[in-house]
Amino acid sequence: MIKRRDFLKDITLASAGMSILSGFKSKAPAPVNLNRAKTLNAYYFRAHMYTLVPRHIREDLKWMADIGTNTVSLAILEQDLFAAVENVTIICNEAAKLNMEVHAVPSRWGGMVAGAPKVPSTFSVKNPQTWILKKDGTPLFNDISGVISSVHYPETAAFFKTSLDKMFRLWNIKGIIWDEPKSFLPDYSPKAIEKLGKDASWQSHIKAVIDFFADVNRHIKDTHPEISTSMFAYADSSDLIVNEGAKAGYLDFFGCDGRPWRNEDGGHQESAGKVLLGTGERFLKAARENGKKSLWLIENHNMRDTDTTLMDKRLPELIKKDIDQLVYYYYPRNIEHPDKNMNCIKKHLKGFSS
Repeated sequence: MIKRRDFLKDITLASAGMSILSGFKSKAPAPVNLNRAKTLNAYYFRAHMYTLVPRHIREDLKWMADIGTNTVSLAILEQDLFAAVENVTIICNEAAKLNMEVHAVPSRWGGMVAGAPKVPSTFSVKNPQTWILKKDGTPLFNDISGVISSVHYPETAAFFKTSLDKMFRLWNIKGIIWDEPKSFLPDYSPKAIEKLGKDASWQSHIKAVIDFFADVNRHIKDTHPEISTSMFAYADSSDLIVNEGAKAGYLDFFGCDGRPWRNEDGGHQESAGKVLLGTGERFLKAARENGKKSLWLIENHNMRDTDTTLMDKRLPELIKKDIDQLVYYYYPRNIEHPDKNMNCIKKHLKGFSS
């Protein structure tokens, strides 16, 4: 099985100067004006999925608002569009009382994006004809969420667009975030070979993925032009993904996620080099050069106490960077001392959006 991270590390950059988005030069609308100098965004994951205590929601959102958080993002699974409707409505209503926008993070849709939790895609399970295949014709599995649907099948695009349409009818969503696209992989499914050829370059595969999201973004802008679109990749992604991803059509914010320190600092890292300071600064530059606003997501999840101490040391340097949208996790998973972690976030990020 081809590991995604190994693939990204091995991408050949022979044609790094070549634009791979020539197919998206149509009249894209101007980037969304959020009427705020800075966006401070809280990833508020899984609060809506089953048990929901309205009092807890109010307390959580007030904590966020008190430090200047003006956006709260919910991880929306495919099944949440019918199984968690009232729960999401409660969060949207409470956020509106605090003048906070609600953004959606489509999670594990088609196995093609990240988000929470780590589950297989219902759409992909039901549509095996859309799966990405390896060169030997067997399905390519992501070891976290299973099969991945291919961008080359019309069913895949139709699923994304109809699901977004339903989401916008149900809730007052003001932004969509494409979290860590998982499809930057070689694809030997029949439609991929038909469109790209059996010996397509890595650049061609990456172009196809970016074009897919540009097309979905275009659908969002055509139907709901007020909704902002964001995308981010791993901070340690190849230069090809950084530079070409920043050119994606109909995209307002572009950036990366990673640990809030430098690579040489040590600390527990989920991938070598997946850090914001240093490595991740390529994304800020690429966003600016392509007329996008910049985005960084602080990965303050899965931290030991020593990692929180390191985050406390580096956050003052981090927030001085040219970041338009800064995202943090609100009480995320697997933290040794959760309150200490969040107090660190509060201390440094309070006032960022003012």
